[in-house]
Amino acid sequence: MKRYIALCLLLAVVLTVPAGAFSDVPKEYAFHDAIEYCVGKGILSGYGDGTFRPTEDVTRAQFCVMLVRAFYPGEAEKYDSWRSKGWYAPSAAVLNAHNAMHYGEQHWTQPSVMNGSISRSDMARFLANIMADKGYTVSEEAKRAAQASIRDFDQIPANNQDAVRTVYALGIITGFPGGTFESSAVMKRGQAAVVIYRTTQCLSAAPGELKPSQAAPAAPTGGKAPTEETAVEILKELQAKYPEDANFALGYADGDSSLARVALHTYYSNLALKMRTSCTLGCGGWSCLVSDAIFGQSDFPARKTTLENARVGDLVVQYSRETGELVHVAVITGRPEKVDDKIVFTVTEAAQGDIEDYHLYWDEGYTYFPQWKDRLYDYDVWTRYPD
Repeated sequence: MKRYIALCLLLAVVLTVPAGAFSDVPKEYAFHDAIEYCVGKGILSGYGDGTFRPTEDVTRAQFCVMLVRAFYPGEAEKYDSWRSKGWYAPSAAVLNAHNAMHYGEQHWTQPSVMNGSISRSDMARFLANIMADKGYTVSEEAKRAAQASIRDFDQIPANNQDAVRTVYALGIITGFPGGTFESSAVMKRGQAAVVIYRTTQCLSAAPGELKPSQAAPAAPTGGKAPTEETAVEILKELQAKYPEDANFALGYADGDSSLARVALHTYYSNLALKMRTSCTLGCGGWSCLVSDAIFGQSDFPARKTTLENARVGDLVVQYSRETGELVHVAVITGRPEKVDDKIVFTVTEAAQGDIEDYHLYWDEGYTYFPQWKDRLYDYDVWTRYPD
């Protein structure tokens, strides 16, 4: 009994820890405010080791519990008898009673189903159901405009399409560069905090028809034109903020929204498994962060250029000549120069080396031998300069 009480007290403390106190959610973290809100309201909690783990997958069961804590607080107690079906089942029963449950009873009463990761389109369906239950709607005109902006709309499951149109129109769940929604992608804990926070903001108005925000996102370039000179300045600022050998374990939370992703996802990192490289963690996450710092996130998508014509700030992708798989990606910090039969240049990169975590390195020297026929790797260069 004493051990049980102690555990309850520990959980209560974790629930009230400000998000900034988590070792993996510093104040500059992109999802910090949403996580802080959800933790403060008891919707989400951290772990006993002082972490929040924002990049960890969210299960269907976990999301049901989060939703009830956020939008139907206290109601799970009425359905405690359902607990025999699973620890999450009282919350699932609450959602079912409000016509907000997305899955049939034969599914939501099965822990083997509910312990699976939740997709973006399923998360959209839950949120749209809750909004409808509470009397909120979105106009057909706004939903049609949202649908027209989603290039892979036909790949969204038919029973989730209207929900996706709804949350997309309101900016609750946004898309990816190139206009895709990627409905089957798995949602993470940090992302769950963001969509719940955005939904609470929408529901803060009186019930009725909600209007999409007309505000366009600003590119984080500090008002500077994306020239090579400003790229050099921004790289200096980044180096001061992220010095040599700094640990990059936190990654870049906005990487999946980066227009640099268009370049990185041209390649598979594992062809057999059809896996793409991460745009939030490791070398891909760092390259997207640097690229966005220079060029912003709302303009200047990547396009191919040549290594000889590469400029400071361009992405350089190393890939296997045999399979075409992406091996590494970095950002050029010094223009390539031709020296005899080779091309030399410098980059900033996130690399593992002899240690497990990715660390940051500046002005690392690269050498490319174009004439070597037996070389293992080749390089592609992608630029985001407007001309």
